[in-house]
Amino acid sequence: MLRIKYFGVMAEVARCDEEKLALKDKSFSSLISALHEKYAIYNLPVQVAVNRKIRKQNENFNLEENDEIAVLPPFSGG
Repeated sequence: MLRIKYFGVMAEVARCDEEKLALKDKSFSSLISALHEKYAIYNLPVQVAVNRKIRKQNENFNLEENDEIAVLPPFSGG
């Protein structure tokens, strides 16, 4: 199971701050696809961070059970 934390607009859409998802394929692209099917994240202004590093949604790499995954609102600089 992967533990995903939600912040901002994503927490509102998911109606929770955190959830666990079971994926057969533990690739990042599978996670993004699952989140899109469940919450239509391609249509939301969100970014996904793995272990505190923002990742592009089209990247592909394997996730580990203990990875910290967060779905965040976009950041604006200053």
